[in-house]
Amino acid sequence: MDETGHSGFTLLELLITLALAALLAGLAVPAMGRLLDNARLRAATETLARELRLARNHALTYQQNTYFTATATANRWCFGWRDASPCNCKATSSRAAQCRTRQGNPQRLNRQLSEDFPAVRLEPNGARASRSVRFSPLRGTAGATSFSLLSKHATVRIIISPLGRVRVCSAAGQGYPPC
Repeated sequence: MDETGHSGFTLLELLITLALAALLAGLAVPAMGRLLDNARLRAATETLARELRLARNHALTYQQNTYFTATATANRWCFGWRDASPCNCKATSSRAAQCRTRQGNPQRLNRQLSEDFPAVRLEPNGARASRSVRFSPLRGTAGATSFSLLSKHATVRIIISPLGRVRVCSAAGQGYPPC
């Protein structure tokens, strides 16, 4: 019989193609995991820096002290701010302890939870699990402190200067200036 009219793959060609596809997938999965971790770290960093800047701007705009609080325990953390006194970012029912302001938009809940950024850890500067920063209405000054956000592959620091300015840096680059 004449086999020249039939086209297709042999079993050996199909097995080689499948082996190459599995090899490429095996190489791509760890790189994709690192990419996702870096994206989560960047999102958490930008959110923390933005909320610190919002708290400082609130103090300047409404001419009253604004308190930013970050709490970290084991793998769970949260941060938030308000203008009355340090808030409890874990509070859900007690309106008095929630991270809401009296001025501006009192309906906005000014807090962020670790569940929004899986595999990212927050470490307040110092040994305490909770850290508060008070932004003064006088030029937005604050107590100098820093926070660290960590993922499996990188660490990013957010530094608050005595003048209340918020700066982000990273030892490994990660798209931020070096510390």
